[in-house]
Amino acid sequence: ALFGVTQAGFTVHRYIIASLDALYFRDIASGLIKSIMFGITITAVGCHEGLSTGAGAEQVGRSTTRAVVVSIFLVILVDLVFTVLFFFLSER
Repeated sequence: ALFGVTQAGFTVHRYIIASLDALYFRDIASGLIKSIMFGITITAVGCHEGLSTGAGAEQVGRSTTRAVVVSIFLVILVDLVFTVLFFFLSER
């Protein structure tokens, strides 16, 4: 916004109008749905790993690392699935 107004010569009003014209409900909805799914995924993995952790500080460290790695992988996978799903749903 700052660049558009100061460097590109847009007025604030024109910038806001152009931004709102480019914004679609499906983009907001897909972003919200994906964010909720990411949160559920990360929470589920964290809970699963935390509840299956053995005794000792070493096990806590290993479970934490495993939870982070699995969460990153699953978030990428969930993102792929929902991106493909939303892409094909928006075609209709």
